Amino acid sequence: MVVVGLGTLLSALAGSTINLGLPSLGREHGVPLSETRWVVQAFLLTVGVLLLVAGRLGDLLGHRRLYLWGFVLFGLASLGCGLAPGFASLLAMRVLQGVGSAMLMASGPALLTTSVPGSHRGRALGVLSTATYVGLTFGPPVGGALVELGGWRWTFFVNVPVSLVVAAMGFALLPRRPRPEGAMAFDWRGALTLVSGLPLLLLALSEGNVWGWSSPVTLATGLAGCAGLTVFLLTQRRRASPLLDLGLFGSRLFVGAVLSAVANYVALFVLIILLPFYLEEGRGFSMSRAGLLLAVQPAAMALVASPSGWLSDRIGSRALAVGGLGTMGGGMLLCSLLDSSSGDGTIALYLGLVGLGTGIFISPNSSALMGSAPKRLQGTAGGILAEARIIGMLLGVTLGTSVYAAMGGSSGLGWTPTDFKALRVALLAAGAVALVGAFAAALRGNKGPALGT
Repeated sequence: MVVVGLGTLLSALAGSTINLGLPSLGREHGVPLSETRWVVQAFLLTVGVLLLVAGRLGDLLGHRRLYLWGFVLFGLASLGCGLAPGFASLLAMRVLQGVGSAMLMASGPALLTTSVPGSHRGRALGVLSTATYVGLTFGPPVGGALVELGGWRWTFFVNVPVSLVVAAMGFALLPRRPRPEGAMAFDWRGALTLVSGLPLLLLALSEGNVWGWSSPVTLATGLAGCAGLTVFLLTQRRRASPLLDLGLFGSRLFVGAVLSAVANYVALFVLIILLPFYLEEGRGFSMSRAGLLLAVQPAAMALVASPSGWLSDRIGSRALAVGGLGTMGGGMLLCSLLDSSSGDGTIALYLGLVGLGTGIFISPNSSALMGSAPKRLQGTAGGILAEARIIGMLLGVTLGTSVYAAMGGSSGLGWTPTDFKALRVALLAAGAVALVGAFAAALRGNKGPALGT
């Protein structure tokens, strides 16, 4: 718990510090914002593509091994990012960083769920969620301080000693287990098909706003990605040892938990992508003032994630998942009422309500998802859980920016009534998605089968 929790906190902290360094990074390399964002996009796309592959490798080779080497790779790639002489080499190192992060994100939850009894699974995953949101809360101010003191390269250099220390702790403390009995060969054909189709679909989702949703490039990329994934799913049914065991989706609890997780992150990232524009451009707040207000939401999540996980071990996960997403949806609807005169206290209250609902939802839903998968597929389930987060993030950014633009919203200081109306409609859409997620959580049932082989 200490190793995985600390590793999760530090990786979340490291992942959220780079955003503050993007402006100075762009100036040093002479690249515009439209290209600078690829520092973030390259990382997210790599993680999204490789999560299922990493999860399956963990099931076959051992989650301890994958987790530890993931940290080593993440640390070395961070060093490469900090030393990168040019923008192209920086992007290459960010891709390598994404490989290491995919290994961590898929194997971390699996390590916990196979190490603690089922009666404590919610509590353990609650601590993991708390660690994530503590890292996300403190990442922006730490990143700002690093950029001011040493420049953007230090947002990467700081990851190196952290990664190596956690890896060393893990080598010493994580229990060694024999490989699973009867483990079969890795499905390389399935992996090749997956990494041929999924990147194209994720790319279309992330770049549709830039290319245009009806442009030939977007349509061709999206359709090619869907075709590749269709071939992947059809071939998985015939594999003796598939990369993705489709039997997992025969569980209503598992499917409902995945859909609820996607809905949660879609709604959340509509808010995350649009609120900074509201605060800084619509209201003219300083970066520090906006940062403090935006920190309220992840701070509220961190406060309740662990107690919610503990409670789910006692009363089950469904009521908490439904109540959490319902509370989040209510918070989103209140956020849609924000206007040009809303005070700091009102903004903080509404954001805190969103964070409270998300924090209540995350741990019980994660526990239900992981608990409905057998032990031999915990890495795969962990990969799917993380994949739901990545896809939800991309869809949330797409939904938020698309609705905002369709309603006439624009970027720049001095918002007009049209900009505030566009924000309101986008946040109403986010609230509706959260409530749909609550409905999916209500239909999925409360307890899955005991965690077996």
